[in-house]
Amino acid sequence: MNRFVASLVLPAFLLACGGGSNPFDPDPAAPDPDPGDEDNPVTEAGIPQILAGDLTRLNYNAATQTLTVEGLTLDGSPNPVPYQRRPGQDRNGYEAYTYQDDGLDRHYTIYIAQSNNDAAVRAGAAMSPGPRNRSFGGGFYERDGGYSPAAGQVSYAGNYVGLTNGAGSGEDLTPQPPTTETELGIPQAGEITGQVFINANFENGNLEGNITSRELVEGGTPLPSVVLVQTPIDSDGTFVGSVEYDALGFPDENVDGQQIGSYGGVFGGTNASGVAGIVRLEEFDGPNNPLDLDNEEEYGVFVLDQCGQPVEDAAGCAGTNP
Repeated sequence: MNRFVASLVLPAFLLACGGGSNPFDPDPAAPDPDPGDEDNPVTEAGIPQILAGDLTRLNYNAATQTLTVEGLTLDGSPNPVPYQRRPGQDRNGYEAYTYQDDGLDRHYTIYIAQSNNDAAVRAGAAMSPGPRNRSFGGGFYERDGGYSPAAGQVSYAGNYVGLTNGAGSGEDLTPQPPTTETELGIPQAGEITGQVFINANFENGNLEGNITSRELVEGGTPLPSVVLVQTPIDSDGTFVGSVEYDALGFPDENVDGQQIGSYGGVFGGTNASGVAGIVRLEEFDGPNNPLDLDNEEEYGVFVLDQCGQPVEDAAGCAGTNP
């Protein structure tokens, strides 16, 4: 991955209102997200490689707030690498962990969370936005224990956090020697926050969703909403699908069927009480590059409880029929 560059900073990105695509246009061809063939390999942990990136496994203990990490390129040693808890960098209910071996080594940020109910699902996303012309990152999700599908259609809602290959605030960076050359400077990943809503129908085995209220934390720049395009739910409760810009935000653009990334995850618990997953975007500033962000990429994470439960996200689940 290359590090993205903002060649022009605009004050805000205002989403347009409109009716979306022509209702008489044919639906775009569905992507083939099947991770079982040679074009879509999976890791040993069962994560599609397109979502896993450089990350092999996260070993997370929520009770002790500890995290060890396997597979991230040039993050440190020994393997697995013990990351440091950074509560001051928590976002949207996701715990922050970081690692940087010294002031001239890469800095990695990871956000991770697990469900608040019996689902026992968790997920995390990682990013190092350079230096040396390459960024590395990845995602991981897993489930403990059993799983049974819900009866019919249910909804899930909650917070989202993403990490970008653009430089962020830098507050966690290890100080460098005063004589360090400019080319040896180390960036810290930028952050994106948002809200996720997912509808899942376990009778016919499909889901779809939205990520809205997206914003670059550094600078407070609004970003376009994206949709998690309809995709099948496998019998084991896993899923993989594609991501597009929301057509309602771009009534004058043909964004239907224009894939900008992928998503995937896993349901867990009795009646699929929770869901956890990863989003990977290859661009996120809108069609025709309105924010002049070049080569931008994002790894994001969502861990959601089912609507209608005592631990539901009340605001996100408002108006649903669980």
